[in-house]
Amino acid sequence: MTLHPQFLVDKKGRQRQVLLTVKEYRELLECAQDAIDARLIDETKYEPRVAWTSVKARRAQRRKS
Repeated sequence: MTLHPQFLVDKKGRQRQVLLTVKEYRELLECAQDAIDARLIDETKYEPRVAWTSVKARRAQRRKS
């Protein structure tokens, strides 16, 4: 991903805002989400697994109550 940001500066020349194209913004969001997903995978990879049939059974019981 290559970004071509444009910076808006104040009267003192300090960068205050960044302009990106919509395409660049969406790519940036996708990369951020990928990083969050990777972290969640790392955090949960050693947690005990639950069979899908057990999950479905629990969901069905909750709907009945």
